[in-house]
Amino acid sequence: MRVTTVIDALLGAGSLIVILAWIAGMPILYSATSPVMSPFTALSLLVMVVTRQARLHFETWPMVLSLAMTGLVLGGNASSIVMLAMTPASLWASFPGLVPTSVMTSIGLVLFCAYDLVIELRETPESAFIMDDLLIHLALVPGGLSLLGYLLGNPTYLSIHADPRVGISPLEMVFLGLYAVAAVVSNPRLFLWPFLSASRSNRVVFALLFLNQFIAPLVVALLFSARGSRGLGIEIFVMLAGVVTTMSFLLVQARVARRGVGEAVGV
Repeated sequence: MRVTTVIDALLGAGSLIVILAWIAGMPILYSATSPVMSPFTALSLLVMVVTRQARLHFETWPMVLSLAMTGLVLGGNASSIVMLAMTPASLWASFPGLVPTSVMTSIGLVLFCAYDLVIELRETPESAFIMDDLLIHLALVPGGLSLLGYLLGNPTYLSIHADPRVGISPLEMVFLGLYAVAAVVSNPRLFLWPFLSASRSNRVVFALLFLNQFIAPLVVALLFSARGSRGLGIEIFVMLAGVVTTMSFLLVQARVARRGVGEAVGV
């Protein structure tokens, strides 16, 4: 919990600074030609870390308030996705003092919120369907695609709008990465923890599968895609295959573990 508190304190302070910088008219790392961190992203993260810390540190913190605040962030980012898809791209470029959260960032935030809602509503069940692990794993996919976009110079993976400021900025990637670390560390009920602690071979296999999700697409892209090209390439399908493989592996392991518990109880 201490690690989570430290990370959330950094995220909360950083998000607040980003918001205040936008209000003051001096956005951090602002560029008119590349993605910048949206104040709405910072606000979403601020609400999320405050909610998580309140849930962890205050026993009397009402669950309904956590659900409401998490639902507010989830609904806001879902609306942002629809809004960016429906409104003319030129509209946002006409507001130099306003940058909406990109579609890719919003997808990541929605998945993080869904993960938080699962934690708030119930403990991880003794079931082969490990919802917590699956959601936190899926929430990392937008960040992985964005990293691929920066390494390959492909704006499609950065979710760049017609307004070049709308996309996942490096600062957003750092913030979302820290939030993911805190989300994993703060949840001891993840199936991943007992699985990793069971043996060294489990840790090695999972590490290889996890790294393969990002290394294999990069290798494929370097071999078959030109740097700076636009659009989706074969590398995205390689990444999705890696994600599905890792998630399927965890589901199978959870099923095996559950069956072992059931047989032990039966005996």
